[in-house]
Amino acid sequence: MQSHIFYNTDIPKYLRRTGLFKKALEKGLKKFAKQNIEVNVIFVGEKEILRVNKQYLGHLYVTDVISFNNERPPVILPGEPWEFGDIFVCYPVARKNAKKFDHTILQEMLMYVTHGALHLSGMDDHEPKDRAEMDRQAEKIIQEILK
Repeated sequence: MQSHIFYNTDIPKYLRRTGLFKKALEKGLKKFAKQNIEVNVIFVGEKEILRVNKQYLGHLYVTDVISFNNERPPVILPGEPWEFGDIFVCYPVARKNAKKFDHTILQEMLMYVTHGALHLSGMDDHEPKDRAEMDRQAEKIIQEILK
């Protein structure tokens, strides 16, 4: 798996924990992480997450995380990774929600990266029980990473 972490908004250096975000991504992607895939995590501000939300989902609001799976191309050249997906994380929302949920900002950022990875791996959260299961798995992954 190839993963890229981009910081496209002002995030303090002490929160730029690229290694931790990559671990969360790998654990959230599960079996897919062992394949030749490429995933991007892009930390953005509220204006950018709103733009992405409007352009691609038709939503007119700011959200915490958005993930996009890319379809597997019909032909992948040898050695070329499958551009598996992108995860957009809104740092200002993470900062606000950390206080609301009594997490550190880093824990909240890891939650969003993990949540996005779980979506890319096929999990859904439209039903309350599915959302609860995603949250449970994300919390377990974050606890493993932060040990």
